[in-house]
Amino acid sequence: MPYYNCTFLDDNGRYSKRTIFADNKQEVWRNNENADEKLITIRKSYFKDSSTFKIFAKKISYFDFLAFNQKMITLLKSGVAFIRALEIIIANQKKGTLKEVLMKTESDIRNGIQISDAFASDQIPFQKIYRASLLAGEKSGNIDSILVQFNNYLEKVANLKRKIINSLTYPIILFIFMIAMVGLILVYAIPRFASFYADFEASLPVMTLTLIDVSNFLKKHILTIIILITGVVMGLKFLEKSRPDIIIFDYIKTRLPIVGNLIIENSMTVFSRTMAILIAGGIPVPESSQIAVDTFSNRYFYAKIKNIPEKIKEGNLLSDVLKEVSFIPPTFIEVIKVGETSGNLTGVLNENADAFENSIDARISSLISLIEPILIVAIGAVIAFMLVAVYLPIFSTVHIVK
Repeated sequence: MPYYNCTFLDDNGRYSKRTIFADNKQEVWRNNENADEKLITIRKSYFKDSSTFKIFAKKISYFDFLAFNQKMITLLKSGVAFIRALEIIIANQKKGTLKEVLMKTESDIRNGIQISDAFASDQIPFQKIYRASLLAGEKSGNIDSILVQFNNYLEKVANLKRKIINSLTYPIILFIFMIAMVGLILVYAIPRFASFYADFEASLPVMTLTLIDVSNFLKKHILTIIILITGVVMGLKFLEKSRPDIIIFDYIKTRLPIVGNLIIENSMTVFSRTMAILIAGGIPVPESSQIAVDTFSNRYFYAKIKNIPEKIKEGNLLSDVLKEVSFIPPTFIEVIKVGETSGNLTGVLNENADAFENSIDARISSLISLIEPILIVAIGAVIAFMLVAVYLPIFSTVHIVK
């Protein structure tokens, strides 16, 4: 969407200029027909035009959105109206995806669209949860307190995601380095030694012959192997897109040791926190569960849990419905049942989320403590094998030369 530099005239004859983010000029005119100020001129801002780069549009980062909400909370608590607070934030916001989304939102609110509906961009993190939270804030008249709850929620989810990424980055880099190093040695180094040994009539050890055979095979067929693997992966991806009922990759993820449990616990953490913030904001359990279910990024788990909201609408308790889902831990269900009985479902959901986060921390710590030494030992073993296989024939070769 492009930017437009607009000039307005108020009832006192004073001019003001504002930059508006919209699809086209017609939308700018249409959105400002009933504004308090009269729209005089519209000029497209080519230097700020982002339509050329639309293909590269990306989601707003968790931490940028956290900062925006914190500014909004501060201004609202100071007595500033929501639309005025939005103007102040936009005026001090650096150019980027967040500013574009906020400018479009401001334009929509000025033209009578409800605040919760104006924040409809898919680029907003947890957009459905955010809209539901704003709706709860509008109904209760306490948008600032609802935003505080959402910010706490977003901060915990963002920190959990960052913790997982930071913890797994080093082992992944180490593993990639090992694969790349072995590949380079097999494809480029070993053939040179093979041609060197071919000039002598020495009998090569079995391990050396095996290494040379593997090297020759990779050198001849490496491109075919890469194309084949890429073709299989892309074919399976296409199959999944054309047949939504077929789930392959996400199912494999759930069956991986340790990783599968991490995915389950992370999904349950986000589900619990989402339910807690929405119920606390006054959103009924069926509607809250519908939004919470949509937070499951794993398609296999989502297929298992997507019918929960409908069953709750039929009069079933949340705990009874969750019993039918195979991957949900029994202890989680029992605790939910206690929360429903005591009337403290929000507190129970938050406590569950904290428990899952602690479990994830423990699993990640144990995973890292196991992966690092295993990878280091594996790298050492592979290098040792290659060195022995390459240099062992040198002794017999030197004997023949003598």
